[in-house]
Amino acid sequence: MEFKIFQEEFVKGLYRAQNVVEKKGTMPILLNVLIEAQESGIAITATDLEIGLKELHPAEILKNGKTTISAKKLYEVIKELPEKNISLRLKENQWIEIKSGKSTFTVMGISAESFPSLPIYEEEGFIPVETKIIKEMVEKTLFAVSADESRYNLNGVFFVKKEGDTEREFRMVATDGYRLSMIDRSFGEDMEGLEKGVLLPRKGLVEMNKLLEEEGQTVGLKLKGNNFIVKKDNVVLIMRLLDAEFPDYRQVIPPQTKRHIKMKRSQILESLKRVSILSSEKTRGVKFQFSPDVLELSSYNPEFGEAKEEIGVDYQGENLVVGFNSRFVLEVLNILKSEDVVFDIEDSVSPAIIRPANDEKHTCVIMPMRI
Repeated sequence: MEFKIFQEEFVKGLYRAQNVVEKKGTMPILLNVLIEAQESGIAITATDLEIGLKELHPAEILKNGKTTISAKKLYEVIKELPEKNISLRLKENQWIEIKSGKSTFTVMGISAESFPSLPIYEEEGFIPVETKIIKEMVEKTLFAVSADESRYNLNGVFFVKKEGDTEREFRMVATDGYRLSMIDRSFGEDMEGLEKGVLLPRKGLVEMNKLLEEEGQTVGLKLKGNNFIVKKDNVVLIMRLLDAEFPDYRQVIPPQTKRHIKMKRSQILESLKRVSILSSEKTRGVKFQFSPDVLELSSYNPEFGEAKEEIGVDYQGENLVVGFNSRFVLEVLNILKSEDVVFDIEDSVSPAIIRPANDEKHTCVIMPMRI
């Protein structure tokens, strides 16, 4: 194997692979990236057996072949090389020679034969989806995924086709047991295999979101067996579905609420940031006291003191006092983006619904807490 490539192009591919390679080192080969020189360029592949990433890069191929190299060390070497033009050559016994200008590195690789193969899929069958649509769905649910690895069925985002839907609408839902976020959007095309829903892993969605941030109006999506495949330009991301049953999220969403409050998102966001400074470090609890046209936010910490702040809201119902974890509310407000938000709640012990005033297809639910 031998090829020449521009440093910037090589660095881009190796940087993307860093977050995919296995960090724990349970299998030494998973710390490496697979480099394949072929007629169309070089392919860089990384995997941790749960997620696989493969990207094709233009290069001058002098000799076909493949090998694997430490992802971390190769990236560190390539990004520091002095010249834009880089040559890489596979020598005997898996030694790899890297040259750039007057710099020469010789590093040890591992045979490509022991590198795990990515799942095989057909090029046909991808449905094109607007990048901004799927990116919005991921961003507005990913924050609510549980970080507790023992709660395996909450470690991902539930992706499902809406029941009885004729507009080809799809739903993403995530919850950690304390808050929930659900969003519905239309793809314009049907996607097979989502009638019962699948559970997409958090790590895979984080990498998918990075991919969606790059230029490009559409992305290809496909389900193949127990894998979810994302294709964008020369990059293919494959994530293995979580083998767990997502809880019945519909039981958490209140069917109706007695109190309906409308408020300015920026106003409550800034007020809550200030009041939460003196909240308990452990619970982050803030008291919400609703009365006609007024919301009073307050927090108390025996070691530091207390904070109170009033803001104007659109509300004419009965008085209500309820406590919430301020971090959960702030995270919801940060991802809503709309100018006005609606806060629906039945009583002080019921879950609260927070949603954009102009979008009934995005719903967030937050559980109350004792303060």
